[in-house]
Amino acid sequence: MNYKLKILIFSLLLIFTGLSSFAQTDGADIEIDNSTDGKGWIFGLNVGVYYPSKKTAAFYSGDSKNINNVNYVMSNYYLKQQILELLNENAISTTKIEIADDGLPQNMHYKLALQPGLYAQYCFNSKLSLIIEFNYMKLKANDVIVFELDSLSYATNAKQLLCPVRGVEDRVYADIGLKRTYQKSEKLSYYVMGGLNVNSTKVKKSSFYVLEEEFDMIDHYNGVPYVPNSGMQTFEVYQGGIGVGMFAGAGAALNFNGIVIEPGITVHWLMVNLDGYQSMNPGIGANVRFMF
Repeated sequence: MNYKLKILIFSLLLIFTGLSSFAQTDGADIEIDNSTDGKGWIFGLNVGVYYPSKKTAAFYSGDSKNINNVNYVMSNYYLKQQILELLNENAISTTKIEIADDGLPQNMHYKLALQPGLYAQYCFNSKLSLIIEFNYMKLKANDVIVFELDSLSYATNAKQLLCPVRGVEDRVYADIGLKRTYQKSEKLSYYVMGGLNVNSTKVKKSSFYVLEEEFDMIDHYNGVPYVPNSGMQTFEVYQGGIGVGMFAGAGAALNFNGIVIEPGITVHWLMVNLDGYQSMNPGIGANVRFMF
């Protein structure tokens, strides 16, 4: 992690140095103040979509190496019997269910997520600004697990059962950095930005589903095997944490009588704190920002 932090700090210094040098150059750009005197705060709202790296989606695959895994359910006698009873009640006759060879998800991935957020910008002058923004996402990861049954099901004419596996997490990105504006006309300008990212992730769900019935892969019993109708104590389980990274982005700004609309694209290179998946990975988002 120390090595990654050194790379991160070095990269941020390059970004800040480059943006600062741009701000100090004299060009032929038209200069339009972003506030009444060229300095001051501007606030806004972000509306966008985000697609994170599929590598962290594998946290929800149910693999035995993951803290939440299918074996947690399938190795429990009572839960396995519950699955068998559910299948037989729905005309899928079988006395055995096991994970098929290569039956674990091979393409666990996130869905495109909505990304609302808050934005603040302090203008040092008409070209250079400090930006701070917070964006929220509810990410959903999906794929299927393939189970093998021990006998032919006359109802489905299949020896395999495909069960959805899903993960849900809340993720918040806090980005702080510098923004360089290139004014082209009274109504139009372009910008580039870059800086540091701090993110917070909280796992909300990690489950697979048999005929739409949910089987939770998170251990809420603190390592004690589940026994139905035994009054077992359940525990709140927190999975996730704080991660760090960097971001860069670019876009355009359209000025409509004091209301600025900024469509843009932002790319992240960051570490998300999911157990076993704390490597640096990319993510990309597109948003429209409304500034007042």
